[in-house]
Amino acid sequence: MRELRESVIRLAQVPPEGLLFQGLIPARRLTRLNDAVGVVGEGVEVDLRLEPNNDVFLLHGRVQGEVELECESCRAGFRLPLAEDLRLTIDPNPEETLYRDPTQKGEVWVIDHSDEQIEAPEGQFDLVGNLEDEWLLELPISPRCAEDCKGLCPVCGTNLNEAECACSPAPRESPFDVLARLKTDK
Repeated sequence: MRELRESVIRLAQVPPEGLLFQGLIPARRLTRLNDAVGVVGEGVEVDLRLEPNNDVFLLHGRVQGEVELECESCRAGFRLPLAEDLRLTIDPNPEETLYRDPTQKGEVWVIDHSDEQIEAPEGQFDLVGNLEDEWLLELPISPRCAEDCKGLCPVCGTNLNEAECACSPAPRESPFDVLARLKTDK
């Protein structure tokens, strides 16, 4: 698969039929993603289309790639696929989407704001940088290798997903144990 070389796109030069981006974004170009988790394999394959749509541009298509994460419960490494379907709205004129109410001093409202909307100041869109931002935001806060991960034994450190341990669970102290001792039998 050929390497995707396009990075900064001038949105004013996008033809009405749009642009197609197909290729591989090599792992070496995804420095922030590599610093955060690590890209598996050669990089991320993309098959994306950028199309003008009224005053904005739509970037949509499919991506294929994986990142290497460490489970927060058992500390085992596992691979997480990146979301395959991608759909972003790119606003080349973010300053024009603001509406100032003349009756209110300094109050600004954003019209038609979307969570998946990306600003492209001065009509320039950094394809690789913005894709990397989306993938970083997609990473789980607390990565787990499986929903039912048992974690590590707090006593001996055995990975409970792989083996049982002979440790007995340590008795938990409760702040209410003091009250239990105060209770008298009548």
